[in-house]
Formats: sequence, C-alpha cells, structure tokens
Amino acid sequence: MALDPVLFNTYKQYKVGTASVITWLVNRSKETNVSIKLLPEPSGSKGSGRLKGKARAAKKENGPKHIVPLASILQFAKSIADTAKAMVPEKIIRTLEEVIAARSECSNCFEQQGPTDTSTQASNQKHQYFVEVLRETLQILKPLSRVPGPAQATKQKARNAEVNNDIVELQNRFDYLEVDEPTEWTSSALPPKTNNKIAGTFELEPSDEDVSFAIFCLFKDLTDIRHYVRQTWAEYREHQIAFTTAALTMNTAISIFRRLNEEFVAEFPEFIDHGSIIKYLYNGYCDPNSHEENSQDFASYTGANFKVSSKIFFCDLTYEILRTFFMATELPFYKGVRSEAHLTQDDKSLLKCLSLFGLVAVTYKGNCFNDQLIHALYLLKTNNPDKNIYTWAVFAVQLFVDTRRVVGKERVKCLDEAQKLRKWMSTALKKSVPFGQASNVNGYYQLNSDINSGLRKHIDVVLKEDFVQTMLENYFEDRAVEYSWGSFYLFLNHPMLVGLIVQQLLVHMHGIGIVLCGDQGAVITSIHLYNTAQQSGKMPKDMEWIDFEKVIQWQSPSWIFVGDRPQSPEDCFRHYSLVMGTSATAFSKDRRGKSTHRLHNTSQTTMVPMSQKRNRRLKFVSTYVDLMYEFVRKGKYGGFRSGGTRAATEPLVMLEMLVAKYLKTNAETAGVVVSTAQRKVHPLSMITIFKDCLKSEEAMLRFDLLALNQRCVELLRKVQRYCVELSPLDYPRDEYDSDGSLNSCFIRLLAGESGLECYQPTRFYEACLTVKEMIAEVGDEEYGKSQSRSFINEDGGKKVTDPFHTPTEDVMSLAMRSNFGRIIIDTGSPEDELTWL
Repeated sequence: MALDPVLFNTYKQYKVGTASVITWLVNRSKETNVSIKLLPEPSGSKGSGRLKGKARAAKKENGPKHIVPLASILQFAKSIADTAKAMVPEKIIRTLEEVIAARSECSNCFEQQGPTDTSTQASNQKHQYFVEVLRETLQILKPLSRVPGPAQATKQKARNAEVNNDIVELQNRFDYLEVDEPTEWTSSALPPKTNNKIAGTFELEPSDEDVSFAIFCLFKDLTDIRHYVRQTWAEYREHQIAFTTAALTMNTAISIFRRLNEEFVAEFPEFIDHGSIIKYLYNGYCDPNSHEENSQDFASYTGANFKVSSKIFFCDLTYEILRTFFMATELPFYKGVRSEAHLTQDDKSLLKCLSLFGLVAVTYKGNCFNDQLIHALYLLKTNNPDKNIYTWAVFAVQLFVDTRRVVGKERVKCLDEAQKLRKWMSTALKKSVPFGQASNVNGYYQLNSDINSGLRKHIDVVLKEDFVQTMLENYFEDRAVEYSWGSFYLFLNHPMLVGLIVQQLLVHMHGIGIVLCGDQGAVITSIHLYNTAQQSGKMPKDMEWIDFEKVIQWQSPSWIFVGDRPQSPEDCFRHYSLVMGTSATAFSKDRRGKSTHRLHNTSQTTMVPMSQKRNRRLKFVSTYVDLMYEFVRKGKYGGFRSGGTRAATEPLVMLEMLVAKYLKTNAETAGVVVSTAQRKVHPLSMITIFKDCLKSEEAMLRFDLLALNQRCVELLRKVQRYCVELSPLDYPRDEYDSDGSLNSCFIRLLAGESGLECYQPTRFYEACLTVKEMIAEVGDEEYGKSQSRSFINEDGGKKVTDPFHTPTEDVMSLAMRSNFGRIIIDTGSPEDELTWL
C-alpha cells in the first residue's frame, strides 16, 4: 500500500501550497489580459517530432513545466488587482499565509546570532527577501478576498470549486484524452473554444535558500515528533497511558523518521550522512572567523511549548557518539576506563546500550520484535561501505536517550508491569488447558493444545529470563563478565523493547481468546441468555453484566444479535437461531404476515429450525489486531491458521491503515460522504491519531477472554442441569446432558418461550435466577481486571506536558570535553551550569 499520498510532511505541504498559489496567479492573470511577457515559458527544449508510446503518455500526464521567477509574483498580483471584478478565493489567501509562515519560521530559526554574525546576516537576507515578496503579494490580494453576499453565494461556490480542482489537479484533467481533429463540415458548426488556462505545472525559480529551507522542514517535523514521543513517555511516567502504547508510538515514530529522511535524501542525495547536513548549515550560517566558544550553536527552534538550540535541534552529540564509537569497529563494546572522565553517566549508559544493541542486531539480523531502533543500527552496519550515518538513525538513538531521561526511575516500574502481565498470561493459559481438556464442548483444546503450550513457553523465554544477557554470555563466553552490567540491563534502559514484547504477547492472547470464544459459541450464547433474561422483566433492566456489555460494545450489537437488540422472546429466539447458522428462510413470512415455519413437538428434526451453517464467530475487538492478522479456517472442528498482513511487520503500513480507518469511521459517524481519494495527513497528526487509537484499546487487549469463556461454559452448565433434571420430558438426558449440547439446550429453552408446546416448564425462570447470581458475583470481574492491568490512575485525563529539558552537557561535544580535566555540573539552578577545569 502506497504511503506517499498519506504522509504529507511540512516540505510537501509547502511545495504543493506554493505551486497552487502560482498556478492560480498565472491563470488568473491571463484572464485579465496581462502582458504575455509576464507569463513563463515552458522549461526544456522542444521536441523534434511526435513522441510515441510511454514517452508521449508521460508528457501528456505531466505537461510542460514553467519556471516562475520570484519577482514575477508581484507583477501577477498587481495585474489581478487592477481588474475591477477580481476576487481571490479564501483558499488561496490561507495557502499563501501558510507558505509565508513556513518560510518565516525557517528565517527565525537561523536568526539567533543576530547582527553580531555577518554570515547569518547574509544568509538570512535572502530568506527575508523571499518572505517580503510573499507578504507584499498577500497585502495586494487579501483586500480582494471577501465573503460574497447571498445573491453571489452560488457563483462564488462554483468558482471556488473550480479553483480547488485546479489546486488539486494542477492541470486540465481532459489533457489525458486524445481527440481527433474535427472535419471541415463539423468544425463550422462548433462554437469557438476559449481556454484561458495554461497547461502544465508551475514552480518557483529555485534558489540556494531552498536547500536550507528543506533541511529546516525535515528537522522541524523530526523534532516535533520527537517532542510528541517525549510527551507520550511523560504521560506513561504519570500513569496516564500503558507502557505498550508509549512503546508502539515511539517505534512507529522511528518508522516515520525513516520515511521523511528517505524522501529528503531522494531529492537531496548529497545529504545522505547526517554530518553533511550539520556541516552545510554551519558553513552557511556561522562566521568562520569567530572564536566564541559556542559559535557553532548558530540557531534555535521554537516549537509548541519548548525551545531548543541548534545542537539539540540537530542532535550533534548523538551523531558524534555514533560516529566515534558505534561506527568505529564492526561490533563495538564499551569497557569503561579511567581516561573517560569527560563522559557523563548518561553517555556511559548510552555506550553500554549501543554495545548490546549491536549484539542483538547482529544476532537477529535487525529484526528483534520489530524494534525499529535495532533495525536502524543494523542498517548502519549492513551494505554501508561509506559508513554513512542516516539522519533517521540519529533521531532513533536520540529518542532512546530522551526516553531514559523522561521516564527516569519509572523504567523499573515498566519492567515490573511487564512481569505482572507475564504472570497473568502464563497463569491464564495454564488454567484454561485442564479445563478445556476436561470439557467436551468441542474439540478445540484437543486440536490446539500445541498453540497454547507453545505460547506459554514463548512468554517465559522472552520475559522470565534475560535473553539478551544469555546472548552476551554465549558470545563472549569466559570474557562475558567484563561486559555484564546486571540482569535485564537492556530491558531496564530500553522500555520500548519491553513494550513491543508485551504487545506481541497480548496480541497472541487476544487472538487465541477470540478464536476459542467464537469456535465454542459459549460466550455469544451466554450473551443472548443474558439479554433474553433482561428483556423478559424477570430481572431488572438496569442490572447489567458489565463484562458482557463491553463485549457487545466492542463487537457491536448488530454483530452479536444480527441486527438490533431483540426484545420479545420470539425475536430473541429468531435472532439467536440466525447467529447459530439457521437459514433466514426458516423465518420467512407469508403474505398475511404469518411465519411459514411452525414449531411442532413431533420429532427432533421439526421441533426447532436446524442450523445449516456454522455459528457466527466473534470479531477481533481490537482494530490494531484486526489489521494485523487474518485467520484462515482449517479443520472440521473450527481450527484456524493465522497469517500476518503487511501491517504486522511494517509499522508504516499499520499507521496508514489505522489512520485511514479512523478517519473513515469518524466521517461516517458525522454523516460526511467519504471520498475515495486518500487523505493527506501531516505525520504529527498521524502519530497522534495512532496513539489515541492504541490508548482506547488498552483494556481490550488485557481482557481475559479465556476466563470469560470458562465462566460462560459454567453458566450454561448450570442452566442445562436445571433443564435436564427438572424437565426431563422436554430435555431428554441422552440428547441434552453433555457439554456439546449446551447451545442446543438453550435454543430449546428459547423455542419453548416462543410458543413450542412443552410437557414441563421451560426452566427459563431458573435460568434468569442463575444469570442474576452470576452478575452479582462476577458480573464486572474481567473488565475490572483488564483495566487494572493497564496500570493507569483513575485521573486518566490529566494533562501532561513535557518541557523538553535537556542536560547542559548535551551542547558540549566529546572533543571539547576532552580538553578539560574535570567538568563540574552545578544543578542548584533551574538551568545547569558547567565549570570547566
């Protein structure tokens, strides 16, 4: 699935916005009969003849390309303003304002040295000239943008629709058609055709400042997402979200980093190495004659509620550590020595973790629980003869550093929570196996026992023991003690990996639970029993079985009940029969409105409608899991073979699919017609939607479906016992006294309540009492436990803001630190102070 049309970064927005404004200016100025000299000529040489095949198709699709000088924009605007009937669409004004804001933000970023730095002044003058031209153009056009009166509303709407179409297409859609020239006898009858639009695309004349602006846009997007991930981990630290949500958000953010960086390098291949970007900007904005200690700190970026200097903005220190340590040898391993006194504890922890990352990357060939940080470091060592350090890899490591700092001491809590979830999952699987093998509902447990036992072993391997430490000991053997920094060292310092592991296990648990519940049918049968009892009036309607209500909500009532929630006994019987596979024709009505099916107590085959298809299964309640896996049916007893989609292994595909489904669902809920075209969404908005979706599904993945299925089987057994023992004439023991007849017993009970002649009471009253007892005893147990397994405080709506504080030592390069014997960090003030000795 193509992601380019969806992931719409800042630079793309700027390019499309600029092209749309210029396209409108050129075409509108032609309508006002402006001098033909102002209209740009197509770039490129003219063809010598008619093109053929793919070449002609490509030319027709793209059209001629016009390069518009910056100075011409003002002349176009003035020519439009001179026309009495000129009116500028509001969309053009908004787009122009956004373009100006983007270029102004870039200029402000590199304006930090002020008048003292001649290099910065010279570079910024070019940015400022560009902004001034756009602002003057805006001043000319803005008075022409006015809200039309009621009489003009229709005409203005039609004109705006035409302009919006031009902005999206940027060319005439009919250029794709090949039309034969009219013959002489038809041409005389045709009216003269006028076309005031110029075919092709329009671009501003390129300048040297475009490169620095593209760099700024890249780092702006990377830094904004970096801050969002920091804030996400701050929310976890304050117990507002689960650590799995924070981990997946961070992992997906790294994938976005990669996509943004690769798109940038595709346009500017000379910047494949992160250091080349820093060098380019330093040479362009710093005075080479300056001898100030912080002369290289030539810019600062101001985002939402934070401000960072250029060294933090471009991650200088992280790049230096990767260059001098990680890329120095094939598999570097940190071994502390006394001469490294210039390293802080953060630096040493990073070097240790980079050592372990390198080992894990080599062992797993970059694919360790889909950890994109490990994958990034693996790519730095693979097919990279020039030892380039990609910008996205630098920011991936920087996110790791940020996470350690933001989470702080709560990193221990993250591992503790993972161990608690491990114990729950292992115990749930352990309890379900003997219960399932002892029961005889169907052959699910007998056919899938290896899946359950295999998952239990996998849980212990990846969480109960430190597999990274085992890997290290196997690699170094007798020398392992020199590089051992404690049990679960990488897990304690890299909570994202812990979250990815736990999320994978939760997905497997959810899949097993959904398949089991859907295959045995006990859960959906119990839900119909609960609904029938509630609708009958034999128990209060406000007495809710919370666990069931949540399953109904997650699955949707239309799926559980095959339509609206049934109320009468007849409707309950009919809807449950449809759920269990009975054909809808069995409940058809004649022209008098009477059912064509009659309930007779003459033989087993005619007592109740026979199921012709398999019962309705449960859907994945988690959208994340639903997009991640597909299950193909196999075997006679409902076994399933799981298969992963691309979303299971490619975070960007999951991001796109999840966001697309979210936007579609919201649009349909609001009654908006959903367009077939893909929406263009900024990466920061996409990662925000992604995190919110995961947060809304935290309780779903921690809901113990295995325990709920067991409880439903026990409920149906109690009802079955009442029926068989107290009404044996209607429920013969040889037909209804087995686990395999639980669902049949309930449908026989519903048939009796719907009018089937019975020799003894249906025992529906006793069934309702049993439901009431279960609700009072364990009605909300599983949902309550699922919430507690998220480890979130009750004040889940607390606003958390990360100030983006970074230690002062981050602005000092390792080379600079090595010039001093000792560094004293004074943490008494709000901003740390450095003393160099």
